[in-house]
Amino acid sequence: MKASSHKHSLRRSKQRGFTLVEILIVLALIGIVAGLAMSNLGEIFGGGKVKAAQTWVNSTGEAYVTSYFALVGEYPKSLADLKTPPAGTPPFVKRSSDLQDPWGKDYIYQYPGTHNTGSFDISTTAPDGTVLGNWDTGK
Repeated sequence: MKASSHKHSLRRSKQRGFTLVEILIVLALIGIVAGLAMSNLGEIFGGGKVKAAQTWVNSTGEAYVTSYFALVGEYPKSLADLKTPPAGTPPFVKRSSDLQDPWGKDYIYQYPGTHNTGSFDISTTAPDGTVLGNWDTGK
C-alpha cells in the first residue's frame, strides 16, 4: 500500500503549479500590457506639462515680475533679473531652472509687452507649437 500511495502523491505533486511555458506566456502578456500602458503615459503627462506651463505664465511668473516691480520700482529687463536683483533685494528664484518651462526651455519675457499693453508678456511654446502666454488665460 505504501508504494501505491507514494506513486499517487508523486502524480498529484506533478499536477500542482504551472509549467515554465505557462509562466513565460503570462510574463509575456504582462510585458505587452505594460508596454501599451507606458506608451500612453507620455500623452497623459504631456497634458500635465502644458497645464503646468500655463499656470506658471499666468500666475507664478506674473507674481515674480509684479513682486520685483513692487520691491525694485521697475520691471526686470529679463527673467534672469529675478535671480540676481539689485543689491538689497532678495532673489525671487534660487535656480535658473526655476525660470524654465517643463520641457527645459527658458520662459520668454518681454517688457513692454505687445499683448498686454503697458505691461509685460511671459510665454513659452509647447512641443506641439502652441504658444502659452499670460495674455491668453483661456477664459
